[in-house]
Amino acid sequence: MNIFEKRLAELANLPSVTPGDQINVIPDFLFVSGQNYLNVIKGFIRQGYKNVKNPAKILFSYGDAEDEVIRKFCLGKGIRLIDCDLAQYFRSENIPLNGMLIAGIDEDIKCLGGRGAIPIVISPDSMAACLASGSFSMFIPETTYIEINGALTGKGNGKMLCTHLLDIFEDSLIGNAVIIGGTVFEQLNDKDLKDLSYFFQLSGTAAGMCSPDGPFGQVEGVIKIKSETIMI
Repeated sequence: MNIFEKRLAELANLPSVTPGDQINVIPDFLFVSGQNYLNVIKGFIRQGYKNVKNPAKILFSYGDAEDEVIRKFCLGKGIRLIDCDLAQYFRSENIPLNGMLIAGIDEDIKCLGGRGAIPIVISPDSMAACLASGSFSMFIPETTYIEINGALTGKGNGKMLCTHLLDIFEDSLIGNAVIIGGTVFEQLNDKDLKDLSYFFQLSGTAAGMCSPDGPFGQVEGVIKIKSETIMI
C-alpha cells in the first residue's frame, strides 16, 4: 500500500486495501460548498434524514444565493458555516491539512491535494447520506506516482509546471489516484503549490495529493520527469 491507500485503510478500519476494493470511509472532514449545496440539503430532506453525525467535522460555505436556506439548515443541525476558503479556514484554526481526508461536492476541492490533503469528490446525494451516517462508500483507484526532479529554470513556477503536466498527460489519468513528489518541491512556494494543485482538478484524477518524499509504498505506475525538460 502507498500513502494514499494506507490512509484510506485506516479511515475504513481495515488492515489493507487494494485497487478495485469497495470500502466505507469515515472522512476527517466534510465540506459543502459551491452551487450544489442546495442539492445536498434537498437530498438530506428527500432521503428522510433528521440529524447529522459528527457536526464538528462538517463545514458549509456561504453560497451565492438563498443564503437563508443554508443558514437555517446549519443552525438547526449544529454545523459550522464559514465565509472563507477551506485552506484559509484550516490555517486560521491551526489545523494541519497533511494526510487529512476531506470529502466535498465540488471539483475545486481537489486543489487541497497541493497542501498534502486527500480530497475526495462525492455526489450531492452521497454527501447528504454522509452527513447523516458520517461515512461514504468508494472504490480504491489505481495510483500513479509522478516524480519531478531537477532545478526549475527560466519562468518555471507552479503554474507553468501545472500547464506542462496537463500537456504531457492530457486525459490519461482520469479516474486514477495521483501522487506528485520529487525534489522540485524544494523550489516551490505556497503560491506555486496552489497553482500546481489545479492539475488534480483539471486532469480528471479521482484523487490527488502532493507528497514530496514519495508514495511511501507500492503504486501501479511510476513516471519520472526532469523539470528542465518541461520548462520553457
